Amino acid sequence: MSVDDAFFDRVAHDLRGELSTMVAGVHYLLRYGDSLTPSAREMLGRVSGAGERLARLLEELDDAVWLLETPKPLQRMPFQLGALLDDVVARVGKVAASRGARLVVELPEDTGELMGDPDVLVSALAYVVDLAALRSRDQAVHISAEVRDGAPIVRVVDEAGPVPQEMLERIFEPFVERELLPKEQAGRRKLRLGIGMTIARAMFEAHGGSLVVEMGPQGLVMQCKLASLSAADVSPENARAASG
Repeated sequence: MSVDDAFFDRVAHDLRGELSTMVAGVHYLLRYGDSLTPSAREMLGRVSGAGERLARLLEELDDAVWLLETPKPLQRMPFQLGALLDDVVARVGKVAASRGARLVVELPEDTGELMGDPDVLVSALAYVVDLAALRSRDQAVHISAEVRDGAPIVRVVDEAGPVPQEMLERIFEPFVERELLPKEQAGRRKLRLGIGMTIARAMFEAHGGSLVVEMGPQGLVMQCKLASLSAADVSPENARAASG
């Protein structure tokens, strides 16, 4: 582990620990504080919400290690695409529900067993789906998948309307993705640092994949190539070598 890796891990670990203690204390007061006034409960609710937002920002900061010249090694193992997307939906579901966004998932019947680092791929896809969900108040986010030449391709499409082409071309620059939220949702920009899409692209590229963002008829079309090998193509020896 490099000095940069150790720095990110230590800072994120320490901050998450303190934050967890704070949020746990707030939840305890909200549950057992029978004598709390309505105004006190409202304030504690705001603190709880701020804690959840801070936890999301710290997660993004922790994943920023993928933007370093020497990213974390992959732990390649077999996975099922359907199970992977179930984990993504579970992670993003709360944010989507808070916006009234509907996550519509369409999968082919059998994608076979694929090879990659499931934890990293879930994180990468969650950043993409999360952006679509944040843009999509009371609208659908369509998630579909196919396997093309042994590589799983996931398409995430929102219905949140167009964005300027100049901004679209800069989507992987720091903080630009926050500007993709509709103006009436400007307050949601503080839910993320604005480097999630850049992190996601780095995670996909580490698998030999890619992330391409285009404009569709109704909104953003984000095509994620997750990995380049099926499990059947990778021997245990090659898998260990690929993860180093």
